[in-house]
Amino acid sequence: MTDVFSAAVRRRNNAGMTFARMEALTWGVGGREGSRSSAWWNNMARYDMETPPSPKYFPGIAAVLQVSERRIAEMVAEQWYRVKPGDRLPCGLEPLVSAAETLDPEDVEQLTDMARHLLAIRRELRGLQDGEGHHDPRA
Repeated sequence: MTDVFSAAVRRRNNAGMTFARMEALTWGVGGREGSRSSAWWNNMARYDMETPPSPKYFPGIAAVLQVSERRIAEMVAEQWYRVKPGDRLPCGLEPLVSAAETLDPEDVEQLTDMARHLLAIRRELRGLQDGEGHHDPRA
């Protein structure tokens, strides 16, 4: 069985966040009812939990793991129920999507425009590398 959720907790801990800090962060996000203890985080890191976290804890857990609440739900589904969503993002895009989810609609449009612009530049550079065109970048 995959331990994608527990692995994410271990990565966060290995990056320097203590289990006590994880507890404090979940308390700060969800208050007493939404917090998870340092012992809980430690057990999660060791995959010693038979029961997945309840959705009411997802906001605090998402803050600790620096991913979206949707990603928390996906990891829970994968680790405890062996269900992998078909539309899962590559790991490298998770921070971008998580940040984009908090943007105003106008900012999302600008982010989309920037991504399209970068893609157009990359395609143009590939074309130049393949000898398809003779474009003067100063023009």
